[in-house]
Amino acid sequence: MPEMIPELPLTLVQSLERSLVTATAVATSPFTGTQEVQDWGGEWWEYGVEMARMTGRDGRRLSVFLAALGGPRGRFLFRDPTIRQPGSLLAPHVAGGFQTGGMLITGGWPPFSTPMLAGDFFSIGTEEQTRLHQITADVASDEAGLATISFVPRLRSSPSDGDALETAAPAVLLRLTAPVPARIGRADRFLFTLTAREAL
Repeated sequence: MPEMIPELPLTLVQSLERSLVTATAVATSPFTGTQEVQDWGGEWWEYGVEMARMTGRDGRRLSVFLAALGGPRGRFLFRDPTIRQPGSLLAPHVAGGFQTGGMLITGGWPPFSTPMLAGDFFSIGTEEQTRLHQITADVASDEAGLATISFVPRLRSSPSDGDALETAAPAVLLRLTAPVPARIGRADRFLFTLTAREAL
């Protein structure tokens, strides 16, 4: 039976930092100052999240969720509230198997439309296969509702034909980079700040 990945409980996010990290190395010549860039192909998301202050049972509930992850040992799904598209009725899917790289042929879009714009996000896969991507160019569909989308980071594995793209509430699979302390103040007020990276 596949592992069930827990999802970070829905709580208010006070502030959030999100960055796409690439596995690149830069070597600078000490004589000419020229640089040689080596791209090793790895790309992943890193997050810094400060949760809004909460009190009592809500604080304890989030505290035990984070403690149960066991620091970097556990993985969890996070639905980034800054990239949601509430009310979206789109149901796009992968159109064709064995696709790789940073472009994907997709279907299920409204014909002759621009349903998503550069900067929008989508996720693909479920549970431990969940991957988050950001669109780099406006999506334009043809008369059959097909569209080729460009995005970062590149695919780590080929999705199957018909796999759904989540556009309304995209998720990312994360792993804590360190245990999260529960900062508890007066009147039983909790404050949590967590750092995490995509779990690959």
